[in-house]
Amino acid sequence: MKNIFVVILIFFITLPIYSQLRLDYYYDQSDMYTKFSDWIPKKLHQWHPKNVEDYFLLYSLKQLYDEDNLRRNIFFLKIALEKRFRHPSQALCKIENEQQYHKYRLLFFMHINLKIMRSYLRIGSLYDKRHLYFYNLDFADELKESFQIAEGFYKEAIPYWQKAREYAREANKYKFELDLGTLESIRFDIINGDIDFGKYTANHLQRLKEKQTAVDNFLAKMKSE
Repeated sequence: MKNIFVVILIFFITLPIYSQLRLDYYYDQSDMYTKFSDWIPKKLHQWHPKNVEDYFLLYSLKQLYDEDNLRRNIFFLKIALEKRFRHPSQALCKIENEQQYHKYRLLFFMHINLKIMRSYLRIGSLYDKRHLYFYNLDFADELKESFQIAEGFYKEAIPYWQKAREYAREANKYKFELDLGTLESIRFDIINGDIDFGKYTANHLQRLKEKQTAVDNFLAKMKSE
């Protein structure tokens, strides 16, 4: 009876190990050994972006606001600006003629440049401070460096706003609208001045300059004492 109990106990102890081994057996793929449990999702979910729209959709899948993800967004969106568009029959809205296809491309370039610009502004804001209180000046050296980084990112955003505005103006020459509601609305707002990131960025830089001056004055005062 004791021996039977030992055998049953060993069976239940080794059963999870045996099951794991069966799940993790190796599959021969082009002279390389890959876990079968890893091979299945690789084949099912593998996706290679090739066209502008692919990178645009890749960006829209996940929009987080920490610096690493913002830099990742910028990286992929810059690649998108250098890629070819899908064939008109595979566009993200109905395309019936060359004029529509041209406006379609202009709107996408406008939107991608806006996304890059906003990502740069967002990174800059991570190194900026909305308000500079007197007690913040205890860290004046760190603030001076942080504000310089913020200024660099704010200025980096400016050319992308200028390009986005150029594409909006070019797309506005076409008097018809495409079934890209959000992009058409943004174009309309840019043309009518309801969206003006030139002024927005200039205001950010002006406020930042005032904070930089306050920090510099404090550091100069500390050195003179």
